[in-house]
Amino acid sequence: MAEKPGYWDGLLRRRVSRRRALQAATLGGAGLATAAALSCENDAEEGIAPTLITAPGHPGDVTDTPTRRGQMDQEDVHPLISEGKVMVTPGVYDVLSAKIAETVGFPAVVLTGYGVSASHLGEPDFGLLTQTEVLDVARRVTAAVGIAVIVDGDTGYGGALNVQQMIRELIRMGARGVILEDQRWPKRCGHMRDKQVIDAEEHAAKLRAARDARGEVPFVIVGRTDALETHGLDEAIRRALLYKEAGADVLFVEGPRSRDELRRIGRELPGPLAVNLIEGGRTPLCPLEELVDMGFYSIGFVLSGLYAAARALERTYAELRAQGTTEGLKEALMPFGEFNALIGLEDRYATDERYRP
Repeated sequence: MAEKPGYWDGLLRRRVSRRRALQAATLGGAGLATAAALSCENDAEEGIAPTLITAPGHPGDVTDTPTRRGQMDQEDVHPLISEGKVMVTPGVYDVLSAKIAETVGFPAVVLTGYGVSASHLGEPDFGLLTQTEVLDVARRVTAAVGIAVIVDGDTGYGGALNVQQMIRELIRMGARGVILEDQRWPKRCGHMRDKQVIDAEEHAAKLRAARDARGEVPFVIVGRTDALETHGLDEAIRRALLYKEAGADVLFVEGPRSRDELRRIGRELPGPLAVNLIEGGRTPLCPLEELVDMGFYSIGFVLSGLYAAARALERTYAELRAQGTTEGLKEALMPFGEFNALIGLEDRYATDERYRP
């Protein structure tokens, strides 16, 4: 039976500033919990409602969520999210998409390999990205936002040593977690056909290596298996249990094809559990209420933003080519001033003014 979110020690935290989060990360162990507790007390005094901002298993794993222009009010948030019963995580693929996710109030995002491959290479998620390319994008994203960034680490790009190298680099840049899957390289999107997986014990060794590289740092390791398609649900569940023992904080069985499979995963695996919902993919797009009842906590809409942006660009360029103007698209476009506010133009003006002779 999947454990409920309340099982996670210190799961609910209030929003904290970048300064507090960095201070907590420096203090380690007990200091992390202390910093988080101080943040909760301060927010309670200010009447701020609780916000779920962290991943399980690390009592001090706090995420800094600075107040941003246009951030959604609490009443605009789905009740299950605002009550901390579920964590909905959008996928991002570059700095701009991450900034927009932060602006509307998301406390965490997933840097999706599918999206990075599409936006930076113009290629499908087909094992064409390198670890260097993923880390480069992750470095830019983590430097630009103050929310938790969970990085799609694919297979780890090699063996245990490659995994450890990636984990250390991600921690150094400020990422808050990684997803590691058991596909054979070259891998492909979990909702594509013709996947292959490595031996379960080999992937378990990678997860142990990731856990050791992490040490005591608040950094979430998501153990993903793609064995459902290749070997069936029984083997996928067996692997997930093995990955939990090896050090995965969150379990993720990729590509359930029915509600029955989702229910069985939620029933037979220990929480916390993650699931990806991809429009047009293999997994049913169930309502949040249903997924929570099934035992899932982390719900990823990892390609929704990418698909929305692609359609918007297609529409805009087609209109421009056909009409020679964007007059008919005014309502669909973000205004000049609003976009500049999003990317922090006034902050740059202020800094520039400060250092003028």
